[in-house]
Amino acid sequence: MKRLRKRKARALLSEFSSTLGSEILKVRIYRDREAFVCERELVERDGTSFTMVLPFRKTETARTLLTSDPYYSRMRGEVWRALGKLDKALRENDGKPVS
Repeated sequence: MKRLRKRKARALLSEFSSTLGSEILKVRIYRDREAFVCERELVERDGTSFTMVLPFRKTETARTLLTSDPYYSRMRGEVWRALGKLDKALRENDGKPVS
């Protein structure tokens, strides 16, 4: 009897965090079935968390979100590394869903 392989729900492609004064900015990029997800979380000193989640299929969408971030100038290097990993994942899978 053949068993079907269970499909992974999410695969983390890139993650980074940056301390910005008393706040911490965390960015994660996932592959989620047939699309990608960019998650931006800002954690304030008192523990309050603000999260933005953006599903997308084209890297330009994530690039626009991250480069328009008010803290972009402080985390430019990390953003470009994360986008490079995203581009690599797209090239390796030719934009097809991961099984």
